[in-house]
Amino acid sequence: MHYRRAGESDRALMLLHGLASNGSRWNELVRTSSLTRDWTVLVPDLRGQALSVVREPIRSEDWVADLAAILDQEGFADCVIGGHCLGANVAARFALRFPERVRGLILVEPMLAETLSGGLGMLARARGLLGPLAGAVLVANRLGLWRRLLPRLDLEALDRETRRKMAEGRDRQALTRRYGSPLHDLRYVPVASYLQSLRETLRPMPPWDRLQAPTLVLLSSGNRFGDCGRAQSLLRAIPRHSIAVVEAEHWIHAEEPEALRLHIEHWLATLETAAPAD
Repeated sequence: MHYRRAGESDRALMLLHGLASNGSRWNELVRTSSLTRDWTVLVPDLRGQALSVVREPIRSEDWVADLAAILDQEGFADCVIGGHCLGANVAARFALRFPERVRGLILVEPMLAETLSGGLGMLARARGLLGPLAGAVLVANRLGLWRRLLPRLDLEALDRETRRKMAEGRDRQALTRRYGSPLHDLRYVPVASYLQSLRETLRPMPPWDRLQAPTLVLLSSGNRFGDCGRAQSLLRAIPRHSIAVVEAEHWIHAEEPEALRLHIEHWLATLETAAPAD
């Protein structure tokens, strides 16, 4: 699995992208923050995405195993792990599977199936159909039917251009069209990977009160994909949590990069750096 490494510290910070995304989702934060001064930052392209493209069955358990393998390869016993959207859910699943390897957890807009509304809410209720659809596409892939070339999406550049157009008032729908459109997403992601990632995004999470690590939760106020208030109520079950709401629709990296940076830097500065207890 492809990943990028920045910084040379004896402490690891792993950051995961969301649905139909890639590791460049975190480029701006890493570049503009002090993270690499205190942490070795590891940013993977999750299996099936970007430079980690595969055309095979994928589940969250596979991503969790991949992340453990990255830590092993880099020589880290534990890490702080965080993610956005699907990546937040995968980070939480990693913390549940390997609690001894997680010093802290950062959840940026985790996707809670119970709170989803609109089209995603309907998809969540029909998520059982996504697996067979992906399976049919994988059969076609094995027969040689697949795109040979997928363009690479630079999310830092996309965020910058989107903010410019929104500031100029020329593109009120820039966020939805650029970040919330399946047709846009599928230009960059294999169809089977997209369907399987969507299925895992909509997959119900285990009980949140099982998380042991101190956890920062960043939620958007916009309720684009679900009820922020209900999400807060559910996530308060995490025993050691800090929850902040950012004025955004869902794409906090693109909409409020400075707020994202400040929240994460402040929380990491206050985090106990001792290894987690067994």
